[in-house]
Amino acid sequence: MVKKQSGLLLRIWRCRNVFFPSAHVSVSLQPSLQIVVEMHILESLPVKLDSVVVDRVSAIWEHTGLRLDLDVIDAQHAWLVALVLELEWTLSHQEGSVPQRFHQIMQEAIRYTETHFKTEEALIKQFGFVEEHSHIKSHRKFNDILAQIYGERKINDWDGAQKLYRYLRKWLLQHIHIEDRKYADFFKRRKLNGQANAYLSEDAPLPDTTALQLRFLKLIQREVTLIEVTTPELLKDITSIWKRLNLATGIPILDIQHLWLIKIIVEVDEAMKESPLTREAVLARTINEAIRYVQVHFRTEEDLMRLLEFDDLENHLKMHRKFEQFVIGRKNELAAGKSRSAATIVHELREWLSSHIALQDRQMVASYRDHKDAVLDFSKNAISSGDADIFQPQISLYRTIVKQGN
Repeated sequence: MVKKQSGLLLRIWRCRNVFFPSAHVSVSLQPSLQIVVEMHILESLPVKLDSVVVDRVSAIWEHTGLRLDLDVIDAQHAWLVALVLELEWTLSHQEGSVPQRFHQIMQEAIRYTETHFKTEEALIKQFGFVEEHSHIKSHRKFNDILAQIYGERKINDWDGAQKLYRYLRKWLLQHIHIEDRKYADFFKRRKLNGQANAYLSEDAPLPDTTALQLRFLKLIQREVTLIEVTTPELLKDITSIWKRLNLATGIPILDIQHLWLIKIIVEVDEAMKESPLTREAVLARTINEAIRYVQVHFRTEEDLMRLLEFDDLENHLKMHRKFEQFVIGRKNELAAGKSRSAATIVHELREWLSSHIALQDRQMVASYRDHKDAVLDFSKNAISSGDADIFQPQISLYRTIVKQGN
């Protein structure tokens, strides 16, 4: 079954340039290709980030409104948030001990914080920010506290490392939201953002890695960010669910979408074990992804069922509409501040995997076997037009899981 799935997918992908108008291909694939290209910058950054951390930086950046509309400053902030979240991820998977990687990330965080402070201080001095001295004072205070806590690697126990991580996270987010927001508002009131961005790109003291950080910022600020899944822990969990529940339908276009739903569930499951900020941001992102997922996936599945003249179509449609309403309800609860109630979406998504996909969707397999060529044409058209919303990271995940099954 796995080899047949892989063969059909390759046929879809290899012949797309032959059968699809080139304009359609560029429209449907280009956003994802850009993301994949941007992902390559992670290999050049001073600290390698896990793919799940990149996703979380994007979720937190969007959820907490950290953007100040000062490109270089935003890029530096995004990198510092990434380092803090990488500390969280590292500690959560090394409970009971302090790995060498913790110290590696801390050293980069300290080094880059000093670099960021120099850039920020030069900026507010250049444009006469009225609270310049108090802002610089807050920087010096942070440096002093950090030196006392972390000086000469005094952090060697896991609890101490956790406290240090929490302090960094709290200070960074509060500093951006409160202190940095003051000078950002100062620039906006005086309509100086354009001049400030020009100064930052031309005259301010900047590190050599600024170009990389700016590209990293572009990666996490996309409205819909599809990140390649490279983290071993996530791949292992995704594969386990896929195999344990026997979710393969043998219809590649559906299996690609189903695997991405599993990825969403695994990520939010991981986030539920971590800080309240991470949980809330990832939950908000998950609900938005789930709404987009059910809209696109259900449309793809329903069109395919009509093509196959599926007998149980009407009942299937009712289940889809019911689940759509459930997901929208969870979004409304989260917007109303009912995060605990909204968190039930994780349980319901899991139930959907084990009941609807594992049982209901597999009923289409017999019809698919009799209409493979029609399904191939349908899949080509759905991918090329963008109707199926399938991009390279989803296909890469599918290929990875399928390869493991060979």
